[in-house]
Amino acid sequence: EAKAALDEVVTVAEDNAVDLVIVAGDLFDRALPPFAVMGVVFGALQRLADSGAPVVAIAGNHDSAELFRVLKPYFASSRIYLADKALPPDEGGVIMVPSRDGKTTAQVALFPFLHEAKISELMEPAEEWHKKYADRIKRICSLYGDYLSKNSSSDTVEILVGHFMINGAIPSGSERGLHIGEAFTAETQAIPSDIHYGALGHIHLCQEAPGSAVAAHYAGSLLQLDFGEIDQEKFVLLVDVEPERPARVKPVAITQGRKLLRATDSLEGLRDRAETGEFAGAILDVSVLTDGPVAGLADDVREFIPDALYVRAQYDRDDVDSSSREGRPLDDLYGEYFRTRHGVDAKEELVEAFKGLVAEVGVDW
Repeated sequence: EAKAALDEVVTVAEDNAVDLVIVAGDLFDRALPPFAVMGVVFGALQRLADSGAPVVAIAGNHDSAELFRVLKPYFASSRIYLADKALPPDEGGVIMVPSRDGKTTAQVALFPFLHEAKISELMEPAEEWHKKYADRIKRICSLYGDYLSKNSSSDTVEILVGHFMINGAIPSGSERGLHIGEAFTAETQAIPSDIHYGALGHIHLCQEAPGSAVAAHYAGSLLQLDFGEIDQEKFVLLVDVEPERPARVKPVAITQGRKLLRATDSLEGLRDRAETGEFAGAILDVSVLTDGPVAGLADDVREFIPDALYVRAQYDRDDVDSSSREGRPLDDLYGEYFRTRHGVDAKEELVEAFKGLVAEVGVDW
C-alpha cells in the first residue's frame, strides 16, 4: 500500500513537472525501519529526483536523525537532500534549489524535529536554554526567516520546511501523543511572516497551519495509519510559488492504499455484508454482537473477512460485586473471575471443564 501511494506521488510530480519535492519529516513510522521498507521509500525518492525534481527531506519525530546523518552524504549527489538536525543558516540550515528553467531559485530553510536535548546545540548562549519549547521554536524560525529575508531578491522564493506542531492544529489520532502535547506545541506566530510558504510536518491530518500570516500547510500522511483516521482523505499538495505573489496551494487526493473500516453486526450480518463486497479491499476493526465471549470468534470472522485486523465480541456486561474469596470452592472463584473479566456468566460446559481440570491436577483448596 505504501509503495502504491508513493508511486502515485511520483506520477503527480512527473505529470506536473514540479521543480522541488518536499518531505516535511516522518519518512518512516519508527527509528529503524526494516531494510525492505527503506528500499521502497528511498527508491521512490530516487525516482522523484530522476524525474528532474530535487528532493528535500527533513527528519521527523518518528525518524532516526542518526540514520539521516549517515545517509546524507551518499544521497546528496543524487539531488536528495536529507536534514538530520537544525543548523545555522550559513552552515547548511538553508539550501538553494534552482527551478527547472533556471529563472527562479528557492531558498529552503530546513528545520527537522527538535528534541529538547538538542536545543542547546543551536540555541546558544546557555542562558537561552531555560526558555519554553514554544519560545525556542519561534526564535529558531525567526533566525531562518531573517536570513531568508536578508538574502531574498526579485528572482527568489523563500520556503520554511519544519516539523513541529502549531497551536490549534488538529491531530489525526495516529500521532505520538508524547510529541503533540502542550510541551511540544509552537505558537501560531512561529511561521515567519515574510516568507512565501511554510511546508510543515508532524500532524497527519492535511490542513492549513492555524493562525499563520502566510500560506503554510500540513500535508499529512499518505495513508490512513490508524482506525482513528477512518474517513480522512489523504493528499499531496501542489504549491505554486512565485517571487512577487502569494503561494497557491492545490491538494491532490491520494487514491491508492486500502481504506480502514469499522463494522459492528452479528456474525451472520457480517457474513451477509461481506458477500455483497462491502468490505472488499479494506482493513477492518470488527465488533461482533454476541451474548457473551465466543471461543474462536476471530477465526470464524476471518473465514469470510480475511483482512479483519481486530475482532472482538460486543455484548452487555454486568458489574461484578467481588466478595471474600476465603473458603469458597475453586469453581465459584473461577465463575467470579469469568464474570469480572467478561461481564457475563461462564457457560455450564466451561465450568464443568474447569472442574475436570481441577480434579485432574488434584488441587485441594
